[in-house]
Amino acid sequence: MESPTRILLIDDDAVDRTSVRRALKKSGLAHDLTEAPDGTTGLRLAREGAFDCILLDYRLPDVDTFDLLASLLALPGEGHAVLMLTGEADEDLAFRLMRAGALDYLDKAEATPSSLARAIRYAEARRGFQIELDESRREAEAKSLELDTLNRQKTLLFSIIAHDLRNPFQALLGLSEVLGKAVASRDHASIERRAKGINDAATQAYSLLESLFSWASLQMDTMAVTITDVELGIVASEVIQGCAEAATDKGLTLTVACDGIKVRAQRDMLATVLRNLVNNAVKFTLPGGTITVTGWHDGDAVEISVTDTGVGMPPGKVDDLFRLDRRTTTNGTAGERGSGLGLLLCRDLVERQGSALTVESAVDKGTTFRFRLPAVDPSPRSLAVA
Repeated sequence: MESPTRILLIDDDAVDRTSVRRALKKSGLAHDLTEAPDGTTGLRLAREGAFDCILLDYRLPDVDTFDLLASLLALPGEGHAVLMLTGEADEDLAFRLMRAGALDYLDKAEATPSSLARAIRYAEARRGFQIELDESRREAEAKSLELDTLNRQKTLLFSIIAHDLRNPFQALLGLSEVLGKAVASRDHASIERRAKGINDAATQAYSLLESLFSWASLQMDTMAVTITDVELGIVASEVIQGCAEAATDKGLTLTVACDGIKVRAQRDMLATVLRNLVNNAVKFTLPGGTITVTGWHDGDAVEISVTDTGVGMPPGKVDDLFRLDRRTTTNGTAGERGSGLGLLLCRDLVERQGSALTVESAVDKGTTFRFRLPAVDPSPRSLAVA
């Protein structure tokens, strides 16, 4: 059985309301009719109930018709099919009401049972079409945004391959050539320097390739996410140990303060995030500074932070830190080079685990990156280890 059309009639004239009521009854249109004697009551009823069609008188004593029409069309949900009723044969007025959002304009003198039912059906059909059109437009906009993001990602990858990945390989080629000459001349001091340079360039290239592969896997959705119970302190300590040599070379102190805390996470993803954040902190912290990985319980979650006492960033740079269209790279305090990909990778890895990466920074005061993960143990122990 067809559901009745829910109709709200807003008209201050009792005689006109009676005429509409009789016309609807004779039309054969299955309907439920609710009547409002003024615009204020009509708007209240429209807010409280769900109507398929609203029959709105053009002249109401208590409200401006165009204001009321706008309020009715702005109500939450899929909106209403609003059909104007008037005793005035004014084509210009009809045009203005239609432009304001009314779906039809009917002279009360011509509101016969058949014409009224036909107008209501047509208004409902047009409203349904508008809803479908709006949904299609939203889907198209979402697809356009997705394609735009993919294009930016493609541009970013090409930029990294063309520039950032070329540098370490150029260094490898140049240093290996010089190394060959040093070996031929038995210049041991030069051999040692060139060998270290080759190792540094290879390490940089490998690190960049690892980030590229991880990030590409995320974008192609081929990286599996298996959430397990993870000892945060153990993962953080392993990361600190891996970064210890670079930190020692710069005279930095690395600290872990999250022993005994367990979180629900993907272990490799968590380690990659912490490793990138700590490496980034090492890069931008001056000799004598400190870098701390901390975890503490906050309700059912654990808040994890990586804090440094480094050079910090101005607000404008913080705002653009995770934007693909404004990717910039800055050399570290000892001239370290980067691709700008590490933080984007961190953000995506954190989001894949159901969290969000945030950052606070101040120039010459340092930077803190934070994210939250579900807690496993509600009774943590905190121990700082240098």
